[in-house]
Amino acid sequence: MSVVETPPAHLEHTPPARHSEQRRPVHWGAVLRLPYAARLLTATLVSRVPLGMTPVALLIAARANGHGYGAGAALASLYGLAVAVGQPLLGRLVDRRGQTLILLGGSILSATALFVLAAAETANLLIAATAVVVAGISAPPSEGVLRAMWPALTPTPQHLRAALSLDSGCQELVYVAGPLAAAVAASAAPPGLAFALAAGLGLAGALVVAVSAPSRTWRPVPVRRGPLGALRSAGMRWMLLVLTAVGASLGELSVAALTASERHAAEWLAGVLPAGVSVGAFLGTAAWTALPLQLPLGRQLGLTAALFSVTWLPLCFDPPPYAALLLAVLPGMAFGALLTCAYQVVAELALPGTLVEAYGWLIAAFGLGQALGTAVAGLLAGPWILPAATAALALVLCVPVCQHLALRTETARFLHTSPERQS
Repeated sequence: MSVVETPPAHLEHTPPARHSEQRRPVHWGAVLRLPYAARLLTATLVSRVPLGMTPVALLIAARANGHGYGAGAALASLYGLAVAVGQPLLGRLVDRRGQTLILLGGSILSATALFVLAAAETANLLIAATAVVVAGISAPPSEGVLRAMWPALTPTPQHLRAALSLDSGCQELVYVAGPLAAAVAASAAPPGLAFALAAGLGLAGALVVAVSAPSRTWRPVPVRRGPLGALRSAGMRWMLLVLTAVGASLGELSVAALTASERHAAEWLAGVLPAGVSVGAFLGTAAWTALPLQLPLGRQLGLTAALFSVTWLPLCFDPPPYAALLLAVLPGMAFGALLTCAYQVVAELALPGTLVEAYGWLIAAFGLGQALGTAVAGLLAGPWILPAATAALALVLCVPVCQHLALRTETARFLHTSPERQS
């Protein structure tokens, strides 16, 4: 079967939506019925599975090869750091060279490194560390690529908002299915099978995206770019600080859940509380999309950041285990809505020709925040007040972001209404 496809007509020209259609809420089902949407979303989710599988597989393989938890944790951290470095760099290449070659090259190189891990596992730590760095830094920037294509795939701003919400909600599945797949593979066969499975899934998903018509016909914006790329935007830099603080809150949650499980003699709480937040994030993105909001984007960001900050407060009273599980869903729901707004803010603040790189920085900032939050919470024995305080910091950092968004809106309005500009 030929992989050559004819791009749909709406990728070439999208007629302006009627005013009533722009204000009508759009649900996820409407997005999935758009041409290419379901296929590309599924393929990018599959290509991201190694991000959820590999850290757990490294921990399992390290123990199976006679190393301590420290060695496995160090390799998992190294992989996360490599991904955080690679995503904005590969995103910049996509912004300058297009999607196809970067997706193909990155996926093949990353899969090759994971196959090396499948064969050698972690018996030799130097070989394992080298393969981990290569696999992480060359992981294809599937998230940024898909989000750069959503504007062309969606006919109205409301469809775009729903698509970004669907994207952010579904990515939670990667970090549920990935660790589960790694554990199941390791229990059924030698630990190396998990790396081989991750390599195959990542490569297959990226190839489906790379050969699709929307990806092949996507073209970089022909503009001059400085050495800072997406970071030239001051608003973008502030937004990355917000995302770092949000990521830190969730990193602190893991330690807080562990210490709570010890206080209440409920070991299951350490794993179930983060899962409750993930479930809440999925529900929150769906609920946020269904709301017919007419607020400016800056106010939406401030509102969701405020909700994210406030919903941590009930957990500060150290409720009993089952109550804590229910309460953990609330910051998860606020996080889902906040992350959906964050994607829209990044799309708004990214300078022309830097969109995929900007999404790469979003991933890097969030990952860095999680690592820092986990480290700080470990030093302070994980009190519940810590994620609440960090979420409040994220709210404060939203202020300059909202100011930049308001300035852009006023500038656009001035250019639109200026007689000189119209002439």
